[in-house]
Amino acid sequence: MSQPSDPPRPLPGIASPIAAAVFAGVLVWLTWWAMVTTGRGQRLDALAMEGSHIGAWRIDDQADQLLATVSVPMVAAIIAAVLAIGAVRGRLVAGVAAAAAVTGANVTTQLLKYRIFDRDDLLDLGGWNGTNTLPSGHTTVAAAALVGLILVVPPALRSFTTAVGVLAVSAYGFATLVNQWHRPSDVTAAILVACAWGYLAVAAIRLAEGAGRIRDAAHRPGAISVALVALGICGLALSAAAGYLAWDGEPDTADRTTALIAYVGGVAALFGVACGGFGALLRLLDATRPLPRQWERGQRERVELGGIHQGGTTAAAPAPPG
Repeated sequence: MSQPSDPPRPLPGIASPIAAAVFAGVLVWLTWWAMVTTGRGQRLDALAMEGSHIGAWRIDDQADQLLATVSVPMVAAIIAAVLAIGAVRGRLVAGVAAAAAVTGANVTTQLLKYRIFDRDDLLDLGGWNGTNTLPSGHTTVAAAALVGLILVVPPALRSFTTAVGVLAVSAYGFATLVNQWHRPSDVTAAILVACAWGYLAVAAIRLAEGAGRIRDAAHRPGAISVALVALGICGLALSAAAGYLAWDGEPDTADRTTALIAYVGGVAALFGVACGGFGALLRLLDATRPLPRQWERGQRERVELGGIHQGGTTAAAPAPPG
């Protein structure tokens, strides 16, 4: 008697990535509300800006060089690259979704910064304190580039790409703080915008490929995604502790220690959001991994031949690889 083979697993549903995208979007709004529209939030950001001057002269040249790489041609090159990688790998849906995520993240940041979010000078500091800079455009470019790459690189390279990319995105965000171009809330919001578009892209990939022949292998999240989420929690906990210590500080009268604590809290928030956001994206993609093409081809051949005959019986086809 022939034994039926285990059917390919269907791709997971779209509820989890959509929920993650909505959650990230809510966090962007909450970041703006808490850090831009309240006096306490503006104080903490201003304190962090004061702290960012400490030792900045040691690395400001390197920060300038890094930020100088961000440009419109760079964004266009990223979009072309993710489309090309997706096409070469036979994952055109993923390539298009990645390109849409890169474009959408950058457009969203510009709309939020210049059309939707506003900022009043609640501290009477004058000048730049009355200008909205949330989210950071430079950080969005770096974060969106990483989102696009994570979506299209082969699964074997996905964890490595994410781990290295988190460091790169954090470096871009940190460079904007060193140069006093942005406040900590600006860079964290930028990463959340990019991650939200990444989660939507995962939902689009699942929706498109779920109706086709490609199916998903067993969901086995890698250790890197778990480690990144854990680091994200630690970073946000450190940021909360720093905020508590600097809670009563005033930008005009605070000492260097209080300003430095606020700055450390801002950097910790940047790193924590990067780790948590991209760790979650990696985990979602670990559940959206198509079966190897050779497995699909072998299954078709077995169906066409009517099974594998061994000693007059029909052997069961192998189950999908884990």
